Amino acid sequence: MRAAADSTWRGYSLAERDRRWQAVRANAAQAGLDCVFVPLGNGLDARYLTQMSNSIVVLPTDGRPPLVYADRGAHNDWVPEPRPVNRAWAGAMVEALQDAGMERARIGVAGLRGGTVTHVRQYDGVVNHVSYAAVLRQLPHATFADATDVVGFARYVKGDEEIACLREAAAIAELGIAKMAAVARPGVDEAALYARVMETLLEWGSEYYYLALESGPIDGPQPPRLTQPPIGRRLQPGTLIDNETSAVWGGMLAQEDQPILLGPVPDAWQPAIALQRELFEAGLERLRPGTTFGELADFVSGYGAARGLETAILLHGRGLGDDGPLLSPRAPGEHVRDLRIERGNTFVWKPTVAGPGGWRRFVWGGDVVITERGGERLFARPHGMVSIAE
Repeated sequence: MRAAADSTWRGYSLAERDRRWQAVRANAAQAGLDCVFVPLGNGLDARYLTQMSNSIVVLPTDGRPPLVYADRGAHNDWVPEPRPVNRAWAGAMVEALQDAGMERARIGVAGLRGGTVTHVRQYDGVVNHVSYAAVLRQLPHATFADATDVVGFARYVKGDEEIACLREAAAIAELGIAKMAAVARPGVDEAALYARVMETLLEWGSEYYYLALESGPIDGPQPPRLTQPPIGRRLQPGTLIDNETSAVWGGMLAQEDQPILLGPVPDAWQPAIALQRELFEAGLERLRPGTTFGELADFVSGYGAARGLETAILLHGRGLGDDGPLLSPRAPGEHVRDLRIERGNTFVWKPTVAGPGGWRRFVWGGDVVITERGGERLFARPHGMVSIAE
């Protein structure tokens, strides 16, 4: 890796910008839209199209350049001269659509509701309601339709520059895991552990993204998921630390998962750990272009059933936020069973296996990119539960 001091993100190329704009335009044309409109509130799609989160975008389908409004003084190589906005975002959105000639057009609104492969956890969408309602009042003759998937399926398939950034983000997350393993000991304040890991991630150039911890006795129930420093708690012997260690580079959000146990790994856990290793590797082979998510989910559940242990799929998209469907024990993904995996998809792949007694599950995994040969790991960390016996 580069040196820690070399931690400045220098941006994507203009070729990457044009690739994204072309993909969104093609999807919009296929959907019969005259433009794609990214309103206030949808920072992820705005960043995808402009590299500026706090902006609004009108991208005509006919090939004209987008109209971009952003905070006063904001600009970059992709959009050297955006129109400035001084807090009056509703008026700017109306002006952008009118100047693009969309008064009677069919306008696709990105982020209006949760999508198939983006904004998947935001069921009611991400659009600022008050400003969007003002747009509807001012353009009564236009037709507005949800276009979350129009942008979403462009984001779903990553370009080479995006994959390179995700590799960098995964490498930074690995450094965070290494720091966690070095610091975690019985008696250590959990908030201090949290701070040391976050310090490492930020020092190596990650944008801020929370660390998630689930820490508790290995022979106890699944503890709550904490995304803030755990105040007033100290690590105890026999604590199992499940974690989601995330890093962001070039907007690409990576996540690595590595259980850490303060003590020797009990023999009773070895079958679950071994089975999860087999399932993880077998799943990589099935993460091929053309495989449906239904086929993958059925494979995972059947894998454990044939071996006497409960297994469950845990897979979700990675990239600029949640670029891909979410499949988990709580969200089995029935609505995406027929959706096919594509070359250039990126996911967090971390199938789970029930531990002894069914109290806790063994979860290990991280970021993968889909190639013609299957899923390729973006990390080199060896499989298993890290045992800290001191």
